[in-house]
Amino acid sequence: AVVSTQSTGGINTLIWIVMPELYPTVIRNTATGFINFWGKFGGALSTGLVYVLYYISPLLVVTMFVAASVISLVAAAMWSVESRDAVFEEVMPEEEEEEEETQ
Repeated sequence: AVVSTQSTGGINTLIWIVMPELYPTVIRNTATGFINFWGKFGGALSTGLVYVLYYISPLLVVTMFVAASVISLVAAAMWSVESRDAVFEEVMPEEEEEEEETQ
């Protein structure tokens, strides 16, 4: 259980570091809030599942954490984008830039 919990924590930390870099600056806060919501929702859901699955079989609890780690690993591998030495383009449209200059 300790290894699966640490694996889940490691994947969660990786997602918090990588995910904000994938979004343009304008929507970065919205994306981080969205991720935070689903993380808390999953935490609440998994807490309930631990109690239910433990009474069925304690092995199912470990299986749940391993499955969550594998799913997170596969998702991070599939949708990760290499951002090292990448130049991020300006994401603000020209109209918004003109409005800021006039103010």
